[in-house]
Amino acid sequence: MSKKTSLKQFLMKTGRFERADDCIDAVRSGKITINSKVVANPSYFFNPEKSLVKVGNEKLKAIKKLYFILNKPAGYLSQKSGSEKSIYDLLEKLNLPKESVKSLFAVGRLDKDTEGLMIVTNDGRLSDKIMQPGNEIGKKYYAILEKPADKSRIKLLEKGAKIEIDGETCTTKPCKIKIVGEKEVYISVIEGKKRQIRKMFESIGNKVAYLKRVSIGGLQFGNLKVGEIKQITREEIMEKLEF
Repeated sequence: MSKKTSLKQFLMKTGRFERADDCIDAVRSGKITINSKVVANPSYFFNPEKSLVKVGNEKLKAIKKLYFILNKPAGYLSQKSGSEKSIYDLLEKLNLPKESVKSLFAVGRLDKDTEGLMIVTNDGRLSDKIMQPGNEIGKKYYAILEKPADKSRIKLLEKGAKIEIDGETCTTKPCKIKIVGEKEVYISVIEGKKRQIRKMFESIGNKVAYLKRVSIGGLQFGNLKVGEIKQITREEIMEKLEF
């Protein structure tokens, strides 16, 4: 970690805090020092390699970068939750140190009811690279629809659809859809809006009964069974995403 980073980002990489809000609270309450000076701004930028960061008398340091792919089951949240099942419950089987598990997060969430490929890491720079809209990394999904796929409406959907996200209407970018069965399609998009694919098919009078993400760029889950996790390298991800 040779480049500067924000204090909040650094603290999240230490595994010392469960949530970003916990980091922010610790900083704003004056519990964090950098080189013996209290820093109360979570967005303060500094070079961790040249600084000593403490919470109280405890020295903090970033945890080793970790990279995993997960075949997410339906019924699991992509974010941490104290009341519902989440992908973080599945991470417990990795037998990692508690601090390492706390530092992990999902890159590009999936809806609770959606299965499929997810990248889990504690590498914020890689996450930013993947999520950067300008990189236009394609995500491919397999969907089973409630009604037969109408070819004429599918062609319209490929050009873009008007959908509502959190009360605002937006038009989706062009996508590719391949009909592979009466009610089965593969759909490839370069966006990742909330419940986007389900809303897209609803816009043409159909509904998604089953949805699974099968690839992110050239990255696939291979023979990973639903609920299984595999550790990979940053290089493997970069190669498959063609950065």
